[in-house]
Amino acid sequence: MKIICVANQKGGIGKSTLITVLAGALAADYGYRVLVVDADSQQTLAGVRLTNDQPSVDLEREAGTLAEPAFPYALESVGMGQVYDRLDEISDDYDVVFIDVPGRSDDTAMIDVLSGANVVLVPVGASDAERLATISFMQLLQEISRLSREQGLDFQFFGVHSHRTNLKEEKDMDEFTDALGLPRLQASLRQLGCYKRLSTRYSYLNPAYRRAVGADASVEAEVRALCDELIARAGLTAELVS
Repeated sequence: MKIICVANQKGGIGKSTLITVLAGALAADYGYRVLVVDADSQQTLAGVRLTNDQPSVDLEREAGTLAEPAFPYALESVGMGQVYDRLDEISDDYDVVFIDVPGRSDDTAMIDVLSGANVVLVPVGASDAERLATISFMQLLQEISRLSREQGLDFQFFGVHSHRTNLKEEKDMDEFTDALGLPRLQASLRQLGCYKRLSTRYSYLNPAYRRAVGADASVEAEVRALCDELIARAGLTAELVS
């Protein structure tokens, strides 16, 4: 089981979008057994499943052949202090676990959850506030990585653009993090309206769902590129259930 935290101490930077995109595709299209743990006090993902993902006659009509009778992955709400107790109970049931954590990094529970993950994905942005918060957070992860190596533990972290607009500031951010030796994924998600319609039921690799939310074929390409890079760099291939 690979444990992937999606975290940044800056709120509103695309954590929930990144998780729903990756979890949906890896479960529905790549064949992984996926669990999403919503440990954020805002319970964004749990709220999406309760509201956005209820049966929608309009969506079904718009999508035509859209049909995914069951949710492709499990979702549980768990308190920060109980995350790993819960995962110990169900470790044989899943290949990949995504953990959505609160937007802060200043308490013991947060450090413990981050340190216990195999991979931390850090959504990055280009504004001054996003840049400062992200750099500070990634430097914390760099220290966790150093300690993990000393203990022989499997730990990696990557920055990832979850709402790229190709502004000059984003390129500056990439160059800055590269100069600091902070790793990042080359694949990214653009800032598109289709990603604002979050769903924990449908994958963006589902053509009918893409039509329903107004996404074109380029969305399929970028979602698949992001999944493929994560699989390769996080070593998920060996975890796939045949």
